[in-house]
Amino acid sequence: MEPNIPIQRGEEQSKVIKAWKELKITKVNNKTQKKLLDISGWEKKKTTKIESQLARIQRQMDSKKMEKSEKLRSKKAAVHAKAQKKKADVQTRRAQEILDAEEEAARFQAAGQIPKKSSFSCF
Repeated sequence: MEPNIPIQRGEEQSKVIKAWKELKITKVNNKTQKKLLDISGWEKKKTTKIESQLARIQRQMDSKKMEKSEKLRSKKAAVHAKAQKKKADVQTRRAQEILDAEEEAARFQAAGQIPKKSSFSCF
């Protein structure tokens, strides 16, 4: 019977060691799981904060973009208005110069004279 006792004792010892090992592994797994959850929570918190900052910056950029666009549209409208005024001035001047030329031609015709300075080189 003596040989059975060490075997039983060895089996009992193996069971205790196995139980200890499983307990240790369970503790390590639980500790690791807790740390991983903490890290995930930290990551989520930081990511949320960064995304909030990005959204705020995007809104500011959109606002500035709209302001700049509006200023440029306003400048474009001002340029167009100024160009229209200049075109109208040129057309008015053209009409006045044509009227002046017609009046001057009528005076020459009435006086029976020929203009001294001619813009035509063929005469």
